Amino acid sequence: MKTIIGLTVFVAAIVALLSGCSGGEEGAVRRVVEDVRAAALDGLNSRNADALDEYFATVEEGAQAAGLAETQQAYKDFVAGLSTGDAVQFHSFDITAVEVHEDAKLAKVTYRLHFSVVRSGVAVFGAKPTQNLALLKTPRGWRISGGDTPQLEDVMGAWPTR
Repeated sequence: MKTIIGLTVFVAAIVALLSGCSGGEEGAVRRVVEDVRAAALDGLNSRNADALDEYFATVEEGAQAAGLAETQQAYKDFVAGLSTGDAVQFHSFDITAVEVHEDAKLAKVTYRLHFSVVRSGVAVFGAKPTQNLALLKTPRGWRISGGDTPQLEDVMGAWPTR
């Protein structure tokens, strides 16, 4: 019986480690950021400038209007800069740091993305941005409340490409 209990605890620990369970709130923050990544790529390729709206906190929920507007508008502007035949590819996306301040209901996430804009099978623009995002815990869950200006590396081409 002790062996079965020990094996069960061991397997549970391995599953927790492999699934990236790193704490309740940190895990929730990571899941939201991964959801944002997927929604951003879908929104870019469908030219939906509003694709991320549900992932942003509102001023009524405690977000600062200026930071919120700047971060949201940057995505909308990028969508607007895409040409009809452009496809956006995310080559990699890594969450490099997560800091959760549960008492203040705040979190900071640092991510690094490698992406390209492809037109007629040729990459016409690409970069590796690193950005800090501020998140706020709202009644709807963790939501983006702003972000730093992305730091770009390995920029290829000029934006917009028109």
